[in-house]
Amino acid sequence: MPTESVSDQALTRRTHGRRALRLGVGVTVTFLIALAFDWTLAYLAPIFAAPLLQKSMAPSLRQAVSVLGVTFVIMMLSLLVGGISQAYPALFLFALFPILFWTYRYGLRGGSGLVLLVLLLGLMLLPMVANTTVEITRKVAGSFVGNIGLSLVVTYIMFELFPSMPTEPQPTPKPSLSSMEVNRRALILTALTGSYLVVYFSLEWTNVHTPLYIAVYAYGANLARGLVVSKSILVSNVAAGLLALFMYELTVMTPHFVFVAALVLTVNLVLARMITSEATWAPLAGFALSVVMIIYGESIVPFSDGGGSNLIDRLGELGMAAMYAIGCLYILNVYFPEKLLEVDTPSEKAATLDG
Repeated sequence: MPTESVSDQALTRRTHGRRALRLGVGVTVTFLIALAFDWTLAYLAPIFAAPLLQKSMAPSLRQAVSVLGVTFVIMMLSLLVGGISQAYPALFLFALFPILFWTYRYGLRGGSGLVLLVLLLGLMLLPMVANTTVEITRKVAGSFVGNIGLSLVVTYIMFELFPSMPTEPQPTPKPSLSSMEVNRRALILTALTGSYLVVYFSLEWTNVHTPLYIAVYAYGANLARGLVVSKSILVSNVAAGLLALFMYELTVMTPHFVFVAALVLTVNLVLARMITSEATWAPLAGFALSVVMIIYGESIVPFSDGGGSNLIDRLGELGMAAMYAIGCLYILNVYFPEKLLEVDTPSEKAATLDG
C-alpha cells in the first residue's frame, strides 16, 4: 500500500508537470510568434491559446473549424455593429444592452468560454476602434481570426509534443444555475460593461485599451461566484500589471529577442504550474497570465522607444478599469442581492460556476 501511494503521488506530479509544460511552453511559443511577426493585436493570441492548452485534449478538426467559423461570423457582425455605432450611436447604445445580456446568459448557461471572450472583445473593442479609420477597424477584426487560428495550430503542436496522459483530470460538468440567478448575474454584468460604453461614447474617449480590460474583467466575473471572488480577480490582475512592469524593466536592460524568450518562458512556466494546480486560487493565476500577456506584449512590440510610456499608460488604464469594475460590482450587488432572486433550494445554493 505505501508503495502504491508513492507511485500514485509520482504519477500525479508527472501529470501536473506535463500539463504545466504544455501550457507554459504553448503560451510562450504563441507569444514569440506574435512578437516576431507583429500583426495587429498580436499579443491577444496567447490569451486565446491558454484555455485551449488547459483542456485534456486538443480540439478535433471539426471543433477547430467551428471555432474559426464562429469567430469569423462574430467579427463580421462586429464590423457591422461598429459601422452602426458611428452612423447611429444612439441606436447602437440602445441595442447594445440586450445583446450584452444575451451574451452573458450564453456564458452563464455553460457556453464556450473562448467564444464568450471573442464575443465580448468584438462588442467592446471594435465599436471603439471604429472611431479611427475603416482600414484599422478591418485589421483589428481580421486579427481576431488570425489569432484564433494561430492558437489552434500551436495547441495541436503542443499536444503532439506533450501528449495527454490517462491520469489527466477530465473536465467536470458545470453545475446549472437557476434561471433567476442566471438573469441576475447577466443583468449585473450587462450594466457593468454597458454603462462603461455609454460613458465612453458620451465623453468621446479615444482610448481603446480600457474597454479591452473591462472585457477581460467581465469575462472573469462571468466565471466567478459572488463579489469576493470577483474582487480577487481584479486584485490578481493589478498584481499581474506590476509583474509586467518588472518584466519590461528587465527587457529595457537587455533588449534582445533571446532574453525576452527566456524571460517569458520562465514567467509562463511559473504561472502555468499555478494554473494547473488544484489550489482554490488557481483560476486567478489564469487571469493574471492574460493581463501579463496583454500589457507586456503591447508595451514591447515592436521594441519601440515609447514602450515605457505606453506601459505606464496601460497600467493607469488597468487601474482605472479595476476601480470602475469593482465600484460597479459593489453598487449593483446592493441593488440586486443574490438572496432576493436566487431560488431557495439546496441544490441551487450549492451550484457554482467552474472557471
